[in-house]
Amino acid sequence: MKSTTVIFAASCFAALAAAAGPQDRSAVTGHSAAGAALYEKHCASCHGGDGLAMDGEAPRLAASSWVAGPESRLIRIVMHGVRGPITVGTEVHDREMPGFGSRLSDESMALLLSYVRARWSTPPGAPITPESVGRVRAAAGSRTRYWTVEELLNEP
Repeated sequence: MKSTTVIFAASCFAALAAAAGPQDRSAVTGHSAAGAALYEKHCASCHGGDGLAMDGEAPRLAASSWVAGPESRLIRIVMHGVRGPITVGTEVHDREMPGFGSRLSDESMALLLSYVRARWSTPPGAPITPESVGRVRAAAGSRTRYWTVEELLNEP
């Protein structure tokens, strides 16, 4: 079973690296196959393998201020999800994104978000550590509900 997971992760990473444009390739190849595999499993079906999103499904990640913004805000979005109108660039999306905090460990979430920031933040964002994820998780306490955009923008 473990070898199948490693093969899957490597193939996801190779596919994403191959799909990257020439200027994006260094950011993809510089990051872990594990982060790419987590993205493929949890995010690509809505946000697309290229980060440009599937039509009407979700906001794009590529060149998004939400991806490039404060790491704690990005962690909160992935941990608990977000609901309501959210503006990315000139587009407004009124969907909800589920949270993955109950399914992803601090380490897995750090790998996933570090991959996303390296791949789609301009310039590539600094890696997110498991310790940062743990601090955000602890600060959220027993929260189970989605974040609103207003809450996310008003949090430090």
